[in-house]
Amino acid sequence: MLAALKFKCNNSAYRPVMDAIDLLARHAGVGSDQKFYAAGESVAVEGVVPKAWRDGVVDEDSQVERIPYELCVLIALREALRRREVYVQGAGRWKEPDEDLPGDFEDNRDVHYAALTKPIDTTAFVADLKQRLTGALTRLDTGLAEGTSGGVRIITRSGKPWVSVPKLDKLPEPKNLGALKAEAVRRWGSIDLLDILKDTPFITECFTSVAGREVLDKRT
Repeated sequence: MLAALKFKCNNSAYRPVMDAIDLLARHAGVGSDQKFYAAGESVAVEGVVPKAWRDGVVDEDSQVERIPYELCVLIALREALRRREVYVQGAGRWKEPDEDLPGDFEDNRDVHYAALTKPIDTTAFVADLKQRLTGALTRLDTGLAEGTSGGVRIITRSGKPWVSVPKLDKLPEPKNLGALKAEAVRRWGSIDLLDILKDTPFITECFTSVAGREVLDKRT
């Protein structure tokens, strides 16, 4: 993956992830018999290895084990890509976030902000956000005090406050799904999942595409 993709980042807060990627690239050709990184190697831990994983990645001698560390890097990279803090050079969906902006964004910033219904003044944006958050927390506090919070409670877990949210009730089954199940049972009875996979070519003959064309013919 590291040989095929080039990762970039414009946010200094995610520098540890980029340093970790560089570390993995430098050790791509190192044999698997080297369990730990060398003592003099700079290994980014903060911002890469979750606290819950520390004991499984760093031993009592402060040595970093390669395989679990690589898993942590992949998880951190996935989250950074999802947040668009790290991007893939030359990619489509995971490209540089600035490329998603209109070409005239800087020249017509006020027009674009108006379309997004967001203020240009950052102070006004933060003030509005604070007001909405304060209102929501106030409503939650009132609901907890009056017992109208829908079962949401503040409990204690491991000596710390914890928000307990009740499980949601099961939603009714969609009518379309029920009708589809009933028709499948009427035609073929109860079928084992393995039989479904085996007889897929036969079953798909009973369905007709609503599109004007089919990407693959039924034989394929």
